[in-house]
Amino acid sequence: MVFAHMMFVSQIVGWFLVSCILVSFIEHQVHSKLMHRRNFLSRRTTAYKRIFEAHALVHHRHYSEIFSDEPVPVGEDKEIRLTLHKAPLKALPFAAVIALASWQGAAVFVAAMCFHHWAWNKIHLEMQKPEQRLFSTWAVYKFLARYRWLHHRYQNKNFNVVFPLADYVLGTTARANTADLKFMQQIGIAPPWSAR
Repeated sequence: MVFAHMMFVSQIVGWFLVSCILVSFIEHQVHSKLMHRRNFLSRRTTAYKRIFEAHALVHHRHYSEIFSDEPVPVGEDKEIRLTLHKAPLKALPFAAVIALASWQGAAVFVAAMCFHHWAWNKIHLEMQKPEQRLFSTWAVYKFLARYRWLHHRYQNKNFNVVFPLADYVLGTTARANTADLKFMQQIGIAPPWSAR
């Protein structure tokens, strides 16, 4: 009985890791191909044209110069949030394929997609509209904030926000130069080793 329970837990943990890796690659491709490049969909459909323009033109134009801005009331942060209740719908095509191998894996993938959207909203909103949330002093948050800042500086790099694995695998990571590190120190997100 204990062994069966341990096997079940290890399978769930395994599926969660696989799901996080898959979500990283999905985020990378959506961000790099749909949100940063005009493409077949953005040239032919209003919805994808709006997604491209809202991100590549509006969001990046505004935040490329300042990176972070004043906090805003709920509802005025639409262009820097993902729609959490749509996460299960977005996960469905992938979950359907995973379900052919494991219904538990499919359920975990949907949960991982929901977690990604929730974490993305918390992290990205703190980066762009800082309110000094509890996690804003954590080392992992500062790493992700640096990572994201470099995306705003080098828009063809660092497409991931929550799980940056795909950027490393696909070779789209940006390295901070001396000027980048100096600015990161000014805004409070510099790596600890850069102060030496």
